[in-house]
Amino acid sequence: LDHSGTKPNTSTQDLDPMRAIWGPTGSLPQDNFRVHQEFLKQIGKENELVKLGKEEMDAKNLVRELRQKVEEAKSSLAINRSRGKVLDALLQQKKSGKIPGIYGRLGDLGAIDEKYDVAISSSCGALDYIVVDTIDTAQECVNFLKSQGIGVATFIALDKMRVWEKSMNKIQTPENTPRLFDVVKVKDEKIRHAFYFALRDTVVASNLDQAIRVAFQKDKRWRVVTLQGQIVEQSGTMSGGGHNVMKGRMGSSVMVEISEEEANKMESQLQKDSIKAMQYQEERVQLEEAIVKLRVCVQEMKNTLEKYTASIQSLSEQEVHLKVQVKELEANVIAAAPDKNKQKQLEKNLNTLKKDYESVAEKASKVEHEVKRLHNLIIEINNHKLKAQQDKLDKINKEIDECASAITKAHVAIKTADRNLKKSEESVLRTEKEIGDNEKEMKDLTEELTTLEEKATEVMNNCKQAEESLPEVQEEHRNLLQEMKAIQEDEHALQKEALNIRLKIEQIDSHIGEHQSKIKYWQREISKISLHPIEDKLVEELPVLNQEELEAIKDPDILTNQIALLEAQCHEMKPNLGAIAEYNKKEELYLKRVAELDEITNERDNFRRAYEDLRKQRLNEFMAGFNVITNKLKENYQMLTLGGDAELELVDSLDPFSEGIMFSVRPPKKSWKKIFNLSGGEKTLSSLALVFALHHYKPTPLYFMDEIDAALDFKNVSIVAFYIYEQTKNAQFIIISLRNNMFEIADRLIGIYKTHNTTKSVATNPKVIASKGLAELGSVGCC
Repeated sequence: LDHSGTKPNTSTQDLDPMRAIWGPTGSLPQDNFRVHQEFLKQIGKENELVKLGKEEMDAKNLVRELRQKVEEAKSSLAINRSRGKVLDALLQQKKSGKIPGIYGRLGDLGAIDEKYDVAISSSCGALDYIVVDTIDTAQECVNFLKSQGIGVATFIALDKMRVWEKSMNKIQTPENTPRLFDVVKVKDEKIRHAFYFALRDTVVASNLDQAIRVAFQKDKRWRVVTLQGQIVEQSGTMSGGGHNVMKGRMGSSVMVEISEEEANKMESQLQKDSIKAMQYQEERVQLEEAIVKLRVCVQEMKNTLEKYTASIQSLSEQEVHLKVQVKELEANVIAAAPDKNKQKQLEKNLNTLKKDYESVAEKASKVEHEVKRLHNLIIEINNHKLKAQQDKLDKINKEIDECASAITKAHVAIKTADRNLKKSEESVLRTEKEIGDNEKEMKDLTEELTTLEEKATEVMNNCKQAEESLPEVQEEHRNLLQEMKAIQEDEHALQKEALNIRLKIEQIDSHIGEHQSKIKYWQREISKISLHPIEDKLVEELPVLNQEELEAIKDPDILTNQIALLEAQCHEMKPNLGAIAEYNKKEELYLKRVAELDEITNERDNFRRAYEDLRKQRLNEFMAGFNVITNKLKENYQMLTLGGDAELELVDSLDPFSEGIMFSVRPPKKSWKKIFNLSGGEKTLSSLALVFALHHYKPTPLYFMDEIDAALDFKNVSIVAFYIYEQTKNAQFIIISLRNNMFEIADRLIGIYKTHNTTKSVATNPKVIASKGLAELGSVGCC
């Protein structure tokens, strides 16, 4: 009976801490919900982090690509600004739509690896040619350049390049050396025809030795260029190389025409995308910090939940043991057969205790069921993370249960052995007393528990607030420490500066005393100084400087040095006051010479203006004559060649007398060439056209021409002969010729012959001879 009263009391006392932990209603489900909610929030943040990371990566890739495009656009704009005025003017015509068939400079329309830059720059002179679509477009460009006086350019018409279609296919080269044409990359396949026209089958060798081997093959000769810019022509001529090699005439990427406005838009878009990428990065950092905090919070909640679960399991085991002890005590009480009245009273008390026990057990069962549900939920959520640790924990709990069971059995055995029937009545009385005391104590403890719970809640709130404000306080503390340190450093600096200032003040006071004594000394010296009067000059007085003028003197040492220098010069010069009169004479002579100089300068300016007028007159007269001669030259050459073209061009359009004139000719069905690149007959026709153009501008009464028809064929000799015959109306032409097409139409013939080692001449009139011949033929016919 002793134990029957004490054990229920003990079970009640053991369950009280559980009430203190969970509260009167049990807050475990709410805590579990918070754990689950925080865990779901963590998973959401992690998913958001993955999505944000992908968006950040896409934004960075977009920024990288856009930055590359912006750099290419800037490079293209820089190259466009640095190109020549001829190309710039033509591209402006293309943009304005006046000449739409212009593609651009050949070197800008393709790309080549940097390895072959020197090779193609040295071997391909046509990289600076302008590519157009048709020959008509090229003619429009030539007319535009001539009309504007911008300069000259060479054009490649793509409609004339189709003849190279078959030759563009890959061929077998000696030693498998690459063709320059094959390593050129283009965006528009039509441009490849132009590149083949410029490069043909030129191959690239690694060095000069290989170039010589490749160039001189048994069956065929090749044009070869080395990577260092050395060229071996098909004829065997070698050129190029040296220290200053040509490079940079063709880029490693095909240029894209882009306007400055488009480049600015791309740069603006790049800045926006860069800012967006930075925002993604900042959001990612914030999410990572939030996820770390959530993980810490979830882990803390899990640890707290595990602690509560362990506590509930321990209480549940104690409940089981208490039930066993209650049953044993009831059996002992029945065996002891006490007084029935007392027994009824005890049974009544026992029923009351049982009700209390059942109430507590029911609450414990609910708590245990909720703990098991939460435990299963946590295991389900974190099975992959906590499985190993949970297995270890289950093993340890099992060992603890076994130990607790063994201890309980030992206690029961000991208490059963000590049980004494004689003390049952005393035990019952003691139990009743203890029950009353326990009920009173239980009531006090409940009140105290409520008070402690309120205080604990307040303390927890204060603790939570303190923990939240702790980082701010720590940060403020650190800031205050730094400010205090800075203030201390400033204080030390100010103290040091104050000490320096005091020392400077003492030094200044001493300097003031010294200067005051010097002032008195120099005032005495100044009073002794007097100025010598100069003839024809007013008597000067020594100036006295006021305070402002004295303060304006920044460095007195300069004045001291000037005084010392002037005194030394004065001592060396030994001044002669008579020199002043001499100075006045020289000044009068100087003014006279200045007036003469002004007169001569005005005369020079007049001559200069006259020279400029004459120079302009000369230029205008020359250009007027030049235009007349040019037009007549074109007309004469077209007449002589029946379809050709010729042109006189100024090498320097700003100053035609400095660089001279360039004579360009386009024979029929051929391209434009300089006159020194023509054949003999073409040179003859070009020269005659120029001579006749000059004769048209300023006729000359007499011309001597020595075998001008030597290099001409039958057709051209006849054309030239009849043209000269027409020009004899206002001039006389004496022509030496061996061609009958030429001398048969002459007005007079002078024959040169040699007999008996003596040169003789005979003059005849072909028309008189012809008329006599006709007369003789007529007389013969009449007979």
